[in-house]
Amino acid sequence: MARRKDHSPEELSELVLKQVLEFLQSESADQLSLRKLAKMVGYSPGTLINLFGSYDKLILAANAKTLDIIADQIGEVMTKINDPEKRLQGFAHSYFDFAQQHPFQWQILFEHHIEDDEIPQWQMSRIDRLFDVIENCLESIKPNSDSADRHQVSRVIWAAVHGICTLATDDKLFAKDSINGQSMIDSLLTHYLGSWKNS
Repeated sequence: MARRKDHSPEELSELVLKQVLEFLQSESADQLSLRKLAKMVGYSPGTLINLFGSYDKLILAANAKTLDIIADQIGEVMTKINDPEKRLQGFAHSYFDFAQQHPFQWQILFEHHIEDDEIPQWQMSRIDRLFDVIENCLESIKPNSDSADRHQVSRVIWAAVHGICTLATDDKLFAKDSINGQSMIDSLLTHYLGSWKNS
């Protein structure tokens, strides 16, 4: 590892965020602290606070990295699919797979809250980017739908898929072996989209 003075602020930021994501591959965020993280990267807690503004904002920056990773993985899957319904299915499966493969990293996206502060625009733009993908698929599926309808439907789909991901990650689907998270997602999309297209 480079000595402290060898890291620029940008390099240190990348180092810290990389360490956070590596930690979350095996342990939950509630096992991590500012002091523990500072020790891992060889800097003082005060240095990390000066760099990110607060521990909450540090975790928010790590979550931004996670959203970028999810978006990139979804993008890779969807570029191989032309049919809009299959593209939406690919989106949902990719999201589900990430939650299953990186449960702690995925969970902190929704468990972390910034007190007395709004979500910054750079974070909202990442969230909007994911919803835009869903809405674009919906527009291709039902070209005569209006934007307000697609906006709501995209949130309904996300909420349902997210719920399945949450229950599957916690092993609380309470279903037979022949039923799993992905088969439930497929059933959801088939029936919900079928109804929506004909409404």
